[in-house]
Amino acid sequence: PNYLEKLLDGVEVEWKSLGEVSEIGTGSSNRQDEDERGKYPFYVRSKNVLKSNTFQFDETAIVVPGEGGIGDIFHFVQGKYALHQRAYRIHLLSNKVNAKFLYYIMSESFKQYILMKSVGATSISIRKPMLEKFPIPIPPLEIQAEIVRILDAFTELTAELTAELTARKKQY
Repeated sequence: PNYLEKLLDGVEVEWKSLGEVSEIGTGSSNRQDEDERGKYPFYVRSKNVLKSNTFQFDETAIVVPGEGGIGDIFHFVQGKYALHQRAYRIHLLSNKVNAKFLYYIMSESFKQYILMKSVGATSISIRKPMLEKFPIPIPPLEIQAEIVRILDAFTELTAELTAELTARKKQY
């Protein structure tokens, strides 16, 4: 069992589809809306975050590409941002789900789900109904908060170790 399964062992978990707890949609920006001196983050279909002078959304959301890098690219967004027309935003409408918890759930199991749904496809792209049907476990909020706390700490440690390794490589 993976670490999430271990953390959820014996806990009352409700299951819902992503579409039941969130609003899902795409942006309206194109690559030409990019401006390197822009004030707002501009999420496109890559790990790299561009800049834009305009924003379409002001919220907490999870952004995923609609094609390319599917299951590998997740952005946790808070505040004003611009969004490409082939990237999806997932904005929670339920107060039963911690947004950062959802981000970690998707990072952990969305790729496997999408690969199962797109068997035989030569290039994977996702459509809104696929996102809407993605099943998510919803344990009590305090359990979600604890999982987020653990994974945030782990993520921070990983970043520190990566920075340390990079510095050592340069040194040698």
